[in-house]
Amino acid sequence: MKVILLEDIPRVGHEGEVIDVADGYLRNYLEPRNLAVRATKGALKDLENRRDAIERRDDQKRASAQEKAEELRGQRIVVRAPTGEGGRLHGTVTTGQIALAAEEQLHIVVDRRDIDIPEAIRETGDYLINARIYKDVEVQLPVRVLGIDEEERSPEEVLEEVAEQIAAEEEAVAAEEAEEAEEEVAEAEAEEQGAEEE
Repeated sequence: MKVILLEDIPRVGHEGEVIDVADGYLRNYLEPRNLAVRATKGALKDLENRRDAIERRDDQKRASAQEKAEELRGQRIVVRAPTGEGGRLHGTVTTGQIALAAEEQLHIVVDRRDIDIPEAIRETGDYLINARIYKDVEVQLPVRVLGIDEEERSPEEVLEEVAEQIAAEEEAVAAEEAEEAEEEVAEAEAEEQGAEEE
């Protein structure tokens, strides 16, 4: 079903775009939250009347994102991770860790899915990562990975950090699974309704 987005929705689209979505997704998620309306003739005509205002808001968001990108250029994010011998990390630095560090240190919220790590970070050192701030506005952020020597920390500290990392990863996975389940339910309901109508 064709709908008009009333707001920017991550991973779906931006305000004013006309996109196809499942009936159930519209009925159960988008409409109750006033995020989209059906693309009827009247709604499309209204969209054309509002197009200038939408473009002005888009320009403001883009300008704000570019200002933020300029501010962030040259800023460094520091990520600390447990290391073993030779400065090698136990595991890799994740996009979630970088997003959290960016929020804590630079006061910028970046979705972990909008962070691109060109190659896996497995050692301490300096790296450049790409982060999308808005639509086509991207910034390269220097990341310094510092090691935490296991011998300098008590076993309790190591276990606590590992538990925190596991909990954060489980929470992220649970959130993604809940979102996917909600979309599947919406699609199933849409198919069910379509079958009943036939």
